[in-house]
Amino acid sequence: VQNPAPPMTCFVLQAQTTAHGTGAVTTSAFHTAAPGETLLAFVSSDGPSTAKQTATVSGAGLTWKLVGRANSQPGDSEVWEATAPTVLTAATVKSTPAKGGYDQDLTVVAYEEAAGAGAVVTGGAATGAPSLSLTTSKAASLVFAVGNDWDNATARTLPMGDVMLEQQLDTHSGDTFWSEYTNQTTGPAGSLVNIGATAPTKNHWNMVSVELLNSGS
Repeated sequence: VQNPAPPMTCFVLQAQTTAHGTGAVTTSAFHTAAPGETLLAFVSSDGPSTAKQTATVSGAGLTWKLVGRANSQPGDSEVWEATAPTVLTAATVKSTPAKGGYDQDLTVVAYEEAAGAGAVVTGGAATGAPSLSLTTSKAASLVFAVGNDWDNATARTLPMGDVMLEQQLDTHSGDTFWSEYTNQTTGPAGSLVNIGATAPTKNHWNMVSVELLNSGS
């Protein structure tokens, strides 16, 4: 009996860039290295207390689609995805909020040997540690999360195994914008992955968690 070979897990981060500001923000120019790379855009935004904030991601000559949005609490957290069929040169990505005049943070990553987004979980609460549980749809994935804290510009405390991708302590708005990911690939399909922060525990938060699938090639 010959068992099938396990999938390859060679995710290669080829680009990472962040933009922060008030209203629409645009990343600096970046390049990719190979055709077919998966791009993920993590949007974390301030917003009004009485109306839901949303955003739209565009740019790099690509077709972007919304993967997940969390805005049950004030502010907004979103993940967008695009595939670059050819190598990108001097590309920029823009995030435009539906309600202007609020601060936001945009982080874009481009991965080679990735096969797009898989499972997605969204959530939010008025209090408690920001945390989500995602069940993977395939083996050997990476799991990312993006969140916003509407109450305070306070650093997140991440649990062991999670790594900060970007964190903006925005003293202008009094918010925290952050994104993170698992330090290692997950186990078999159906693995439960908890991602988030252990502190602070008394602030409003929104979060989106997404599985990045490996190409198996």
